[in-house]
Amino acid sequence: MEFILFAACIALIVIFTHVRSLGRRVDMLSRELDILKGRVSAPDIQVRSASAGKSLPDTGTAGGEDDVEEQVSEPVAAASPPPLPPLGTPKIDTPSAEAPRDEPDRGFDLESAIGGRWSVLLGGVAVALGALFLVRYSIEAGLLGPGARITGGVLLSIALFAGGEWLRRKDSREGLPSFASADIPGILTGAGAIAAFGTTYAAHALYGFIGAGLAFPLLTLIGLASLLLASVHGPKLAAIGLLGAYAAPILVESDTPNMLAMTLHVLAVTTSVMAVGRIRQWSWLLAGGVIGSLGWTLVLIDGFSSTESWLAAFHVIAVGVLLALGFGWGRERREGREDQPTDLIAIGGLVALAFIASAYEFVFAAPASSAIALAVGLILVLSAFRFSGMAQAAPWAALPTTFLIGALNLGRPVEPALFDDLAHGAPPIPPDIPAFLTACLVPLVPVALAALWAAWRTGREAPRTSGYLAIAFSLVSLMGLIAIYLRISDWNVSVGTGFSALVLAVVCVGLTEYFGKLRPGDWKAPAPAVFAVTAIAALALAMGVVTTKLWLPLGMALTSAGVAWVHRGRPFPALPVVAVILAGLSLSGLYFNIPFEGEAIGTTPFFNRLILIAGLPALALLAGGEWMRRTGVGVWAPLQTSIGLALAALFVALELRHFITGGVIGSPHFELADMAVQSIAALGFTIGLQFVARRSGAAVYDIASLVAGVVSIAMLLGGLCVVFNPLFSFDSVGEGRIFNLLLPAYLLTGLMAGAVVWLSRGVRPRWYRIGYGLCAGLLVFLYATLMVRHGFHGGRLGFLRSASDAEVWTYSVVWLVLGGALLAAGLLTRSLPMRIASAAVILLTVLKVFLIDMSALTGALRAFSFIGLGLALIAIGRFYQSILRRGSTRASPPDLPAPAPDEPQPGEG
Repeated sequence: MEFILFAACIALIVIFTHVRSLGRRVDMLSRELDILKGRVSAPDIQVRSASAGKSLPDTGTAGGEDDVEEQVSEPVAAASPPPLPPLGTPKIDTPSAEAPRDEPDRGFDLESAIGGRWSVLLGGVAVALGALFLVRYSIEAGLLGPGARITGGVLLSIALFAGGEWLRRKDSREGLPSFASADIPGILTGAGAIAAFGTTYAAHALYGFIGAGLAFPLLTLIGLASLLLASVHGPKLAAIGLLGAYAAPILVESDTPNMLAMTLHVLAVTTSVMAVGRIRQWSWLLAGGVIGSLGWTLVLIDGFSSTESWLAAFHVIAVGVLLALGFGWGRERREGREDQPTDLIAIGGLVALAFIASAYEFVFAAPASSAIALAVGLILVLSAFRFSGMAQAAPWAALPTTFLIGALNLGRPVEPALFDDLAHGAPPIPPDIPAFLTACLVPLVPVALAALWAAWRTGREAPRTSGYLAIAFSLVSLMGLIAIYLRISDWNVSVGTGFSALVLAVVCVGLTEYFGKLRPGDWKAPAPAVFAVTAIAALALAMGVVTTKLWLPLGMALTSAGVAWVHRGRPFPALPVVAVILAGLSLSGLYFNIPFEGEAIGTTPFFNRLILIAGLPALALLAGGEWMRRTGVGVWAPLQTSIGLALAALFVALELRHFITGGVIGSPHFELADMAVQSIAALGFTIGLQFVARRSGAAVYDIASLVAGVVSIAMLLGGLCVVFNPLFSFDSVGEGRIFNLLLPAYLLTGLMAGAVVWLSRGVRPRWYRIGYGLCAGLLVFLYATLMVRHGFHGGRLGFLRSASDAEVWTYSVVWLVLGGALLAAGLLTRSLPMRIASAAVILLTVLKVFLIDMSALTGALRAFSFIGLGLALIAIGRFYQSILRRGSTRASPPDLPAPAPDEPQPGEG
């Protein structure tokens, strides 16, 4: 502690000495400036008088130089500094004359950094620490009583404040430039602010001299004074005032907090912060005001009681007004109403205000919550109108208005508890819908109309701002309608909501035409595109709410396609993003509504309501993706198409499931027939996408076909070959000798997998074709094997049933025939995957004969097994040899050397 006091004293001495040296230096510079002014004026007088009497001598001669030197040097002979060069002396630039000038500059920079900046900064820190530690030292040493310590702290704070202000005024009178990073008056004033904060806190928390009712306003006043003085003392004092003012409530302990005083404190500090930040153009201070005011607003959400709901509403609204005025006041007059660069700090503050206001609406009941939604919505809209740099915050006005609808209590006109004689089991009293709608529309309609009016006022001069305000109108209207529908209808049919949505669609069609005329040559103006999209969305909403929730995916899909169609004529950059979001909502809405009720779909196979519920939405999304692909919108078109393809695959799967189960999509049973049908659909999807990719040249279809192919292989191998294989599942495949479940499950899927191999030649990687070839061979192999077992055991093919010698021998014969057929097909089509599959089957047959038949079979069957295997292998070898001979015969003529010119040709004598 003694070292700290010693260091503080040394720092004070250094600061005092430095200030005195600065004063002496200023006086010396002032005298030198007066001397230089006299030197410049005297030669001018002599030169003018000499030129009036006779011309100056030739400056190129020595005599002329002497004459001029005498005339110039006489008036300034009494000056103490060395005389200026003669007027006639020619200026000579030499390197040796300039070199010595750099050294003093470097020495001066180092000296100013050490003496003018670092010492001042360290001195300010030392003074502030000394003011705080002085009280602690007096406590530990027991030198002074509590009253004397607090009095000393107050006097030190006053002295530092007064010293800083005196130095600032002195420097201002003498016209001295201040150091930007080490301004002595500002540092002294900042040290005084820290000392004042510490003294007030000690008087309240340590000694209890003053209560919370006095300490709180004192800390607030110190913070406000620091902020106001920062306008003339610089940013360091502003930072101290910002932290101290917003931290003042934390330093004061009270068992009964006064929420009114707290609200006034936050508003007063925020007003000062925003005013100083705007006056001095300190964006960091404005950001600090946003964080401090909104931070306290969020913290105080639990501090207001239910009886203080209007005070809470006043707090939120007042903070919003201060932020809007702090960022937007006067800018429209200086910068015009045209589109301006985005103010990220202002937008972030207003968006955060919208979220916090929405949270307040769930805590406090109406009408205070309605006032919050109305006021905050208008603040966001009018802020965007006054200053276009905050236009991106306007769409967030839909947040408090929509959350209010979810937060309002759907009350009842009469409480059931008032009637004791109410019959048990009687229907409940319906909610008070008119009162609920009135409470919803009170903030909803004014905010929407304000956004529309502001969009109209800015439509000609600021199209971007008008577009954001149009988005605000659309979101407030649409989200409000959807929220009201969900609260009062619970996904049921609502004719009133549908009629309102239809009216909104008609209004938006007219607005599209009107706003298009405001800028007739600008096809990229966003407002007409926004209103067109809103009209389509409102029409889809009207169609969805007058039916059932099953039709909402169709409405979303049609809206997405409509947005893509609008983008063709109005290429607003945000439209593809909106289209993809709506497409995702359509797919998710359909997926989460599965399974559907049987009566909602119908029992007719394939021609049922699934076409409208899933098929038409898939077609709409694919059309929208194709429209966006042709206009070149980058990644959004493939995303839209991918969602459409996924929805199309879901539609096909649902239709097949509907067919298999007889209309009961939600049936818990899923067997071999279901897996076979879904696998066939997946393979058909793969083949179709591959065909579309080849015809259109679009990369999205190419990638989609590859993904579908991989999924198909997983379904074939995992589903048909393992999980639902009748050998392991013990399910019946039917008693028909030819027409049973094995035909579609294994033969048809194997042939389709082979078709994928055939169609993918030259367009798919080698691993893909070989994988599908092996998969095709495996499926055909399983079909042949299971058909043999079906011939011996009937519809039940479980592996627990024992096999006879005839069955074991038949497997060898069938496998050899199958391997030969695959080999022949592979050679005829020149398909490497088929030849690999045939080799695998033949190798398996060889292993089976040598490992199983040798031990399991007896008598003639074992001999016939080996004889048949041998003859088959010989036939295969003979077949290969003939092919190789024909190939070598075709290749030999080009390899023969050409005869020499003098050699006789064949046939010549």
